[in-house]
Amino acid sequence: MSDIDKLLSSIKSRKTNEGSDFDRYQLQGISLQKTNFSHTSFQKAVLELSELISIDFSNAKLNDVTFLKANLNDINFTGAQLQGANFEDAVLTNCNFKNVSMENANLNSASIKNCSFHGSALDHINLYSAQLSNCDLSFAKMMYGYMRKMEINGSKMNGANLRGSDLSFCNITDVDLRGAILKYADLNSTTLKQVNLTNAILTGAEMKDTHCLEIVLKEANLEGVDLTYANLEGANLENAFLLEANLHGANLENANLKDANFVDANITKAITKGANLENTLLQ
Repeated sequence: MSDIDKLLSSIKSRKTNEGSDFDRYQLQGISLQKTNFSHTSFQKAVLELSELISIDFSNAKLNDVTFLKANLNDINFTGAQLQGANFEDAVLTNCNFKNVSMENANLNSASIKNCSFHGSALDHINLYSAQLSNCDLSFAKMMYGYMRKMEINGSKMNGANLRGSDLSFCNITDVDLRGAILKYADLNSTTLKQVNLTNAILTGAEMKDTHCLEIVLKEANLEGVDLTYANLEGANLENAFLLEANLHGANLENANLKDANFVDANITKAITKGANLENTLLQ
């Protein structure tokens, strides 16, 4: 009997699957709907190319599970253990990853829509070239993630901890990053459009050649940030802290620099035409 047959038989014969062990099951291509796998174990199981709709995996053990190229719709992963899980090239729609443990997971090139990762542990996650839209990653812990070339649209990331993450060459549009921690993050050559970074902490971040459109950095901590040749035209940097920041060749045309602190910053060749310099510290 195949692992798929064993799983289907278990579903039919039991009133509940709680506590069931499906570790290492080979479930490639399986199609399931409206099934409760809460508090079960699927560690190192293979669900590659699976089609899963309205499945409850809450508080399940899913470490090192493979969802490669799977189509997942309306899945409840709340509180699940997903360390090292593989979602490469998967399509995730309306899924709830709230408070999951998902360190070292692979979501390379995944398509992620209308999903919640609120408060989740996502350190060292691989989101290379993934597309993320209308998602909630507020207060998620995403330190040292590999997120290069991502497309992030219409999402909440306020309070998220992205310390040391690679966000270079990304396109980030209409995203709430208020109060986010981006210490030592790599944002080189990234495009930020209509992004709110009010009160964000970007100490030591790399932002060379960053292209910013309608960006808000009000009261943000940009101490030691490298903004060499960054385009900050029209940006709101009111009361921002840029001690020892490098703005060599940066475009600050028409930017709001009211009450901003540029003490010991490098502003050589920076363009400040039309900028609001009221009470700006440029010593």
